[in-house]
Amino acid sequence: MGNALIADPKKQKNMSKILVISDYANIVSARPEAEIFISLHQKGWDLLLMVPEESPWIPRFKEVGIPLEIYKPDGRKSPNEIAHIRKVLDEHQIPLMILFNNRAVINGIQAAKNHPVKVVVYRGTVGNVYWYDPTSYLKVLHPRVDYLLCLQEGVQAHLNKQLIFSKKKTFLMRKGHKPEWYENVIARERESFQIPQDAFLISYVGNVRRFKGVKYLLAATHQLAKEKNIHLMLIGNGFDKDPFKRMIEDSPMKDRIHVLGYQKEALSFVAAADLAVLPSLRTEALTKAVQEAMHLGICPVITDIAGNQGLVKDGLSGRVVPIKDSNALASALLDCYNNPEKTKEMGMQAKKHIQTWLTHEKTVEMAETAFRQMLEDK
Repeated sequence: MGNALIADPKKQKNMSKILVISDYANIVSARPEAEIFISLHQKGWDLLLMVPEESPWIPRFKEVGIPLEIYKPDGRKSPNEIAHIRKVLDEHQIPLMILFNNRAVINGIQAAKNHPVKVVVYRGTVGNVYWYDPTSYLKVLHPRVDYLLCLQEGVQAHLNKQLIFSKKKTFLMRKGHKPEWYENVIARERESFQIPQDAFLISYVGNVRRFKGVKYLLAATHQLAKEKNIHLMLIGNGFDKDPFKRMIEDSPMKDRIHVLGYQKEALSFVAAADLAVLPSLRTEALTKAVQEAMHLGICPVITDIAGNQGLVKDGLSGRVVPIKDSNALASALLDCYNNPEKTKEMGMQAKKHIQTWLTHEKTVEMAETAFRQMLEDK
């Protein structure tokens, strides 16, 4: 899984142990995060990863020698899990605990009561946390939380605005990818999923959720329909249910909308496309599906949400359109269709941009900077 980062012996001395709690439930989607801690371990950081017993990442963590604490999940708020975390905190005298998923946040905060450990909560989306919302103080804004680790600048800016009654500090840690993760991706033959070889193929990857903006994409198909060679490929769960099933049936290009559902090897489908689209409305940040398309050299068309600022340069490495604007979205998609050479060039520029602007190595540097400051903070 990539080249090992060389450990620095100086960094191995007097390094405080950091407890990381996450689920690592999927070998592909968890890779950007898991590889951060593999690299930190290889650079000499003293880590203890607490992961559920069914995690497919356990063999890899063991292979590189990262100490593990295995637990059996038994509910969102679990007395057993809280007690287990507290036992680990006490036995290892943990000074810093990083909580990555909701269950870890809920149980980790409870375990940290009356304990000197510094608590870090990771946040990867924009919004849904507000200083005036009492429920925000149950997790992200909980008084026991000391630091917030933010995926992207938009996430960090939003959280900083919510800290008017808090002394919490925010830190930035993007999740970059390694180019070698994509070297062996082979584009699937279009005929295998009933799409003509010469079609202009647009791909969408993601389960149906309100913030994904799928209804604006399906509305845009009414303007795309006049171009008989455009096909749309929908990968993810939820398209077989209303209202999206009905919207597909109502589209004048319904015969060229291909609902493929969940695909384990989704990247091979994306690699077969000419264009990747994601009409997000809010919350998402550095969207993984967009990053994957860019690493594959596929031109992205995205919306101008705060969480994806800087990811795509409009007209250079893809297209960026306003949110909730099916007309603007259709116009951008048609422009890419009508200018195929420019679209290919934007795809190549997207690959170049993502492999220099958002790298795994920069992610590790951000993590080291953040964790050192947290540990040294009085």
